[in-house]
Amino acid sequence: MSTTPDRELTTLECIVLGLINEEPQSGYSIISTLEQGTHRWSASPGSIYPILKRLEKQQLIVGELEMVYETRPRKMYHLMPSGETALDIWLTSELRPNEVLDERDLVLIKFLFMEKRLSPDDIFAWLESYEQLLDTFDIQRRVFYEVIAGDASLHQQLIHEVTIMELNMQRTWVQLARRRIQDKHAAG
Repeated sequence: MSTTPDRELTTLECIVLGLINEEPQSGYSIISTLEQGTHRWSASPGSIYPILKRLEKQQLIVGELEMVYETRPRKMYHLMPSGETALDIWLTSELRPNEVLDERDLVLIKFLFMEKRLSPDDIFAWLESYEQLLDTFDIQRRVFYEVIAGDASLHQQLIHEVTIMELNMQRTWVQLARRRIQDKHAAG
């Protein structure tokens, strides 16, 4: 049996790996966690249990039966070394434009999982690449707007302005995150 995925993992599969990395999880606890959040990912048994089976078949996770209060056993999943590697690859992968522009919650989930997986230097490098991507988008948006500014309707102008505001908000957050992690690392 292969210990490396034979295909690219889906976003939801990577999120499941991240949740299992936080602490051993049952399928039920993963579903409950996803249902409590404001995620767009399906948290139904019909999506989570097949994912757990695939990840276990690929030897990224291992499930062990556990007896709880002498009732029905539940299967608790733990990350295997190959699952840790797959998670680290996902966390350190270059951010895609759609993640920054349309899926900021996914970017924040990655950031959350990094705390227990990556070194401060790896996190700083990721934050740096995030900020560089924001700078690139900002330049592109401003150049584009300069080209169409004379013909832009009021609504187009307002959409452009909110997009710039969102990019600036993300840049401010990246800078804040970098500063706070540096402070914690220096104090620690």
